[in-house]
Amino acid sequence: MNTSLLSSTEPATPAGRQSKPAGRSDARAGTAVRDALTIAGVWVLLIAVTTLVRPDFLSTQTLLAVTFTASISGILAVAQSLVVISGGLLDLSLPVSLVLSAWTTVMVLGAGGPTFAAVAVGIVTGAAWGALNGLIVVFGKLNPIIVTLATGFGGLALMLLLFQSAQIPAGSELRQFGLGRFLGLPNIFWPMIVVVLLAGLALAYTRWGRRLVAVGGNAQAAKARGISLRKARLGTFIGAGAVAGLAGVMFTAVNPSFTPNAGAGFQLIVIAAVILAGVSLSGGKGNLLVLLLSVGFLATIPTSIAFFGLAPAWAMVFQGALLMFAVGIDGFRLKRSAR
Repeated sequence: MNTSLLSSTEPATPAGRQSKPAGRSDARAGTAVRDALTIAGVWVLLIAVTTLVRPDFLSTQTLLAVTFTASISGILAVAQSLVVISGGLLDLSLPVSLVLSAWTTVMVLGAGGPTFAAVAVGIVTGAAWGALNGLIVVFGKLNPIIVTLATGFGGLALMLLLFQSAQIPAGSELRQFGLGRFLGLPNIFWPMIVVVLLAGLALAYTRWGRRLVAVGGNAQAAKARGISLRKARLGTFIGAGAVAGLAGVMFTAVNPSFTPNAGAGFQLIVIAAVILAGVSLSGGKGNLLVLLLSVGFLATIPTSIAFFGLAPAWAMVFQGALLMFAVGIDGFRLKRSAR
């Protein structure tokens, strides 16, 4: 099995079935290129139309707004992509994992703990949340969507009991990091780029990544090759949870205060970005560089909406419409590949 950061991941071939790895890989690479060109083209069109209406759209402030929005949602989208590529359908509890990790990060900072310890606690909190979901899904043999929906509601209720609002210490290093810029862009934008690149490389060149893709592409074939489905799926949920924990740390850095339901606004844009990028809901297929484009495109929509003078709620309408369109395209591809 060959995977590449630049081409879509490829699922395992069932035992006894003749494979055509070169042709299949070329076809998937071609699909990824078409997806990237399509998203980039629509993105450029959106920018052009908005600029025609409001020439001041092309400004440093717009660039900062888009990259700021894309930063946290991009990290969460990587976490969601890992779950989907592994065949885990969707993790609907990621927004709760984000806020829970942000809250534990704030607790450590508020207690006078060092910044590195607070960051570590935030990431570990996300990993622990992913482990909880993974254990229930793997050993309970339950639908991941139902499980993560239930744990999401439970986690939100727990946080509502624990705190009404959390606030990061104003003078903390993490807060100063969130306020800063590097190369003219928000500091939190660069961790997102690093996460996308590292996750793409891990999928392509590590044993964990290849097993994740194999399990998502064809679980029975992966099992026949000696891959433990339980370990692979549990490891995926833990890894995705750790990435969501990092998103929670970055969320803390840029939000001086937040409430338990502060992560709800990320759910739609994250799922839309993942599916729009061509990450198949059937598992075993996805491209994180295309994901980067879809996150950037979706992050531009709220800013464009504001320049058109429309209510912010219209951004969710357009994102939802794009999500339905992307799901329809994914279903069409599945039917075509099954022929």
